[in-house]
Parts: sequence; structure tokens; C-alpha cells
Amino acid sequence: MGNELLIGDKLRQARLNKNISLDELQQKTKIQKRYLEAIEKGAFDLLPGDYYVRTFLRQYAEVVGEDGEHLIAVFNGETELDATTAVKARQPIETVEGSRMTTHGPAKSRTWLDYLPTILMALIALTILIIVGYLSIQDKKANPIIATPNSVEVQNAATSQSTEAKETKETRPSETTESTSSSEEIKMKIAINHVAPRVSEVKVENVEKPVQLDFTGLNDRCWVGVQVDGAYILQYTLAPQEKQSVELPAGVTSVKITFGASSNVQMHLNQELLDFAKDAPELLQKELNLTLAYAQ
Repeated sequence: MGNELLIGDKLRQARLNKNISLDELQQKTKIQKRYLEAIEKGAFDLLPGDYYVRTFLRQYAEVVGEDGEHLIAVFNGETELDATTAVKARQPIETVEGSRMTTHGPAKSRTWLDYLPTILMALIALTILIIVGYLSIQDKKANPIIATPNSVEVQNAATSQSTEAKETKETRPSETTESTSSSEEIKMKIAINHVAPRVSEVKVENVEKPVQLDFTGLNDRCWVGVQVDGAYILQYTLAPQEKQSVELPAGVTSVKITFGASSNVQMHLNQELLDFAKDAPELLQKELNLTLAYAQ
């Protein structure tokens, strides 16, 4: 519990130093305000679970400029938080009389314990350097994967291959063209454009009414939020293999969908798979901006 209080206080101080309000932090991290307040108070037991504790710590730290991986290591009990504050608290207060200070004492009283704060700070700095170096190597490896996807267009329509009959001397081309076009069916088309690592634009054409969204949990829990005109019509945490559905209001053309752990959810639109994770890096949080064009 002590580590949780230290972590929460450190994040809160970092947020205040950057003049970021809780409402602004909620917009940037997509974490509900009550969970942000719980983190700052060290009340980690109010969060959905350890998985979301680590996820929220990483996202909070990224916004306020702290080392999220180091804070997670402190939460796991693998390391200690920066001891600078504790060291300052243990230093004696020096009293000054005139121009002389009363901190003089026998030379033997200064032992290796006096250098312990410096040693601890050096070890912490070395640990941070190792973590930063490791993350830099991982980023370099991940860059080719992140930079590659631009836009992926998924065609769900069964494209009809127009096979033109060989013209004979007695065949009329105009009649053949009319019969072929009349037999074609209009199918729903989905286009996905990854505009940022955490954000994708999804355009769906020829949508039939009503529009239903189906979500299925996969390997672990995932929070799902569906917004229409800035208001949530669905907020739910899916368990593995659990299904949840929502029907969109009639005539809606713009929908915002947020996933807390996008690798743990599968989504269908009118029973058609919307493969938003294809050719895109696997991320914990994902935002889909859905635009609908209805069939005439």
C-alpha cells in the first residue's frame, strides 16, 4: 500500500507541475476521471484489476512525462521509488550562529552510512539508464512496423466479374451490357485508414438499416465505449468469450468507438467482421472514428 501512495503522489505532482487538470488528463488518456483520482490517492483496489492498473499507470506517466515502466516495476515490488525525498527528510537541520554553523562533529562520526543516499541515487540513475536504453532498442525495432501501415481497404463486396460474351455478327452489345448491370448487387464496403498509431478512420458505405455493433471478448478483459454525438450509448468491460451488442440510433452517420485493450476484442458491424487490427501495430488502447453512408 505504501508504494501505491508514493506512485500516486508522484504522478499527481508531475501533473500539477505541467498545469494539467484531471479533465484534460481524461481527454488525453481516455481514462475515466474516477480512476485517475483513485490512482492519485493510491487506491489501486478501486481499479478493474492489476492489468488495468499497469495500463493506466503507463498511460498516465506518458502524458505527464514520467517513466511508466519504472513506476510499474515499483508497483510490482521489483524496485523502489526515487529516494531523493526520503534522503532530504533524513538530513539534519543546520543551525547558524553568526557566521559559524553547528554541524561540526568528530571526524569518525561520518561513516559509509553518510554516503548511502549518494549510492542509492547512483543505483537508481543506473537502473533508469538501463530501462531507457532497453526501451530505445525496442522502439528502433518497432519503428518499421509502426511506419508501414498507411491505409488498408477491405472489400466485403463480392466483386462481380463481368464476362463479356464474344461478339458474333448477330449479337447486339447494348443488350448484353444492360442484362449484366441489372444482375449486380450492391454490397457493403469497409475502408480503414490508420491515421495514427492509436487512431483509425473507418468509412462504411452501402450500410443497411438498422446498424448493429457486436463485440466479443478474446483472451482477456477489454473496456468498450461507444459514443454518439459525444454521449455514451455503451460502456462495458468484456470478459473473455463474452459478447455484447448495441444498435445505433436511426440515421446516425458518425460514431466514436474506444477500446481499452484492443488486442482482446473482436468487432462485427451488421455481422461483417471489422478487422481494425489488420496490418496495424498491436496497442493497448485504440480509437475508431466510424463514418456511415447508408444504402439508397
